[in-house]
Amino acid sequence: MEHLHFLTLILGYKKFSEDISSLYDLGFDLMEGKYNLTHPVELILKVSIESHYGEGGWGWVEWFIYESDYGQKDFSTTPTYRTKEDGTTEVVESKIYGAEDKDGNPICYSYDSLWEYLEKEHKQK
Repeated sequence: MEHLHFLTLILGYKKFSEDISSLYDLGFDLMEGKYNLTHPVELILKVSIESHYGEGGWGWVEWFIYESDYGQKDFSTTPTYRTKEDGTTEVVESKIYGAEDKDGNPICYSYDSLWEYLEKEHKQK
C-alpha cells in the first residue's frame, strides 16, 4: 500500500473516532444501538488493511490504534511482565515504545514505523 494511502486510512479513522467521541460527549451515542457507526467504519478500515497486509498486519494496526493510542502511549509507565521457562512471571524493564522485533529494535511506535513494518513483514504478494 502506498504510504499516502495508508496515512489517509489511519488518520481518517482517527478523526472519525475523535468526532464520534465528541458527539458522545454531547449526548449522541453512535457507538452502540440503532445508529452504531463505529462498526461499519472499522470494518472498512480492517478490510482495506487486510487486503494489503493480511490478518497479521491488521492485528498490528489494531494494536497501534487501541493499545498504543496511535503511538502516543508511554509504555515505560506501566509494568511489563515476561514468562520465564519455569512458568513464573517476572517484571522486566518497560520501554517507552511498547513493541520490538526479534532483535530488540522498536517497531510500530509511529505512523511511519507501523507502515514500514507492515511493508516489510506483512505485505501480501
